[in-house]
Amino acid sequence: MLPRTPRITVVLLLASALLGACNAVPNHTRYIPKDAVAVAGINLKGLSKKIAWNVITGSKLFKEMQARIPEKNTKDAMNSIEKAGIDFSNTLYVYVKTDTRTKGSNRITGLVPLADAGQWETYVKQVFPQVTIKQHGDRKEALLGRDMYVGWTKSLMIIINTVSVSADGNDDEPGSPKLNVSSNMATTDVSAQMDDAFGVTKENSIVDDKHFKGLEMEGHDISFWLNYDGLMSQYMSGNMAEKMGVTLSNTLWKDAAFTAGFDFRKGKITGDMHYYMSPDMKDVGTELGSTNASKDMMERLPNQNMDMLLAMHISPKGIKALLEKTGLLGLANIGLSTQGLTSDNVLDAFTGDMAIVINDFALHTQTVSDTFMGQTVTHQNQKPGGSLSYVLKINKKENFDKLFKLAKDMGLQQMGNSYIVPIDDKDSLYIMMNGEYAVASNNFANANGFLQGSFKGQKMPDAMAAEVNHPWSFYMDMQLFLKNIDNSISHSAHDSAMIAESKKLLNNISFSGGEFKDNAFEYHLAINFMNTEENSIIELMDFGMKMNDADKIAGK
Repeated sequence: MLPRTPRITVVLLLASALLGACNAVPNHTRYIPKDAVAVAGINLKGLSKKIAWNVITGSKLFKEMQARIPEKNTKDAMNSIEKAGIDFSNTLYVYVKTDTRTKGSNRITGLVPLADAGQWETYVKQVFPQVTIKQHGDRKEALLGRDMYVGWTKSLMIIINTVSVSADGNDDEPGSPKLNVSSNMATTDVSAQMDDAFGVTKENSIVDDKHFKGLEMEGHDISFWLNYDGLMSQYMSGNMAEKMGVTLSNTLWKDAAFTAGFDFRKGKITGDMHYYMSPDMKDVGTELGSTNASKDMMERLPNQNMDMLLAMHISPKGIKALLEKTGLLGLANIGLSTQGLTSDNVLDAFTGDMAIVINDFALHTQTVSDTFMGQTVTHQNQKPGGSLSYVLKINKKENFDKLFKLAKDMGLQQMGNSYIVPIDDKDSLYIMMNGEYAVASNNFANANGFLQGSFKGQKMPDAMAAEVNHPWSFYMDMQLFLKNIDNSISHSAHDSAMIAESKKLLNNISFSGGEFKDNAFEYHLAINFMNTEENSIIELMDFGMKMNDADKIAGK
């Protein structure tokens, strides 16, 4: 039996190894520069546990995709990719950064880890026999196809898009360079970009960025990182500030970033998203992400046959703070003063609670007769049906009345205690309000029932009710929404097949969140499939295959 100290050491070492093996950030992330404006990652190791690569390449859909590709070497490249020496137990990355070759353009760069560089070189020679492979220091380089330049070492391949610069101008700045995808790019230019891609130092790497690192440690199947700091700095450094007529301080977006991770699971696709605000905007974020949409408002909504719900709470105090931070509050007040209003008049009129709901959606084909040159011509139209309602909660009634007076002065027709906006000979929009709410709907009974609280006894579907207790909530019942769409509304066999197969594919979609925690807004996405036993990748492939079959039928 091991002594106590060695046993503890062994346990600690095992724990460290396991933790290190789980969701460790890949080594080649050090080649992603910290000034990249966007990074996407595909976790091949995670995906391979759900579906083997040969299942994809051997599928009917994959072979059909190959058949549509005109270039033979591209078909061959896809067909033998498994033998290309790529490390399929690792993560592929694609990043975008400013391209120094031309003004205002971006360079797209891919990072592909290699398991066997020799096998990769053999693959290149077999699939692209006309290509010349050049030795460049400790790496090799080659131009593949028309727009892909690759360089590789023993363990990593980097892919760069090739572009040429012509003297043609663009619409924004006459005489400025214009990008054209071409194989005529001077080798020295693109090779210099390859030097830059392989020469990223640790100090200039994204690897220590806390937001990116946190995302990668979560080990999602697909990850996406957007550098709002770099993006906005690049955007405002051009002539955008001049076009907007205002100059914004970079403190508004310093260290701001967006991250998203998506996972393919049995019966669903899930996504976790974060928008990290600048530390200088923390107070604004706290105000905007601290209150859920009104529960009373939710309970008043017509819940029967509810196809879609979008509900939110947008804090008026948070909006005012945002305008102050951006320096736009004064401009807003100047504009509103022409109507005898101030920003306080507008923002204090509402609590910030609002919702959009769709009930009883339907889409059918109807025959319409028209007279043309004295002859009656019949044709088919797609006729949507159902109820669409927009509601908002009133804060200060006197302020709301000031705003509503502007709408009335524009020609609203009064009908009893409500107002009506004719849409066509059969449909109208009804606008109604009391001291607490305002509602606009094409269904008078739903608008009136909302104000009267007539629907409070109705029970919202459980799946939908579980998603609404957030500052932002979106829910769509795909089965209910698609139920009353006529498959034959389109003359296209492809579209009809898509509608029919879509009815079998998805159950519901939800997107909710908006809470502000750790200086970030948090959101969660769930796309739920009807088949809960099969992985969502397989289901999407099956759906794609059926759409492909529909295309072939339509082409006959």
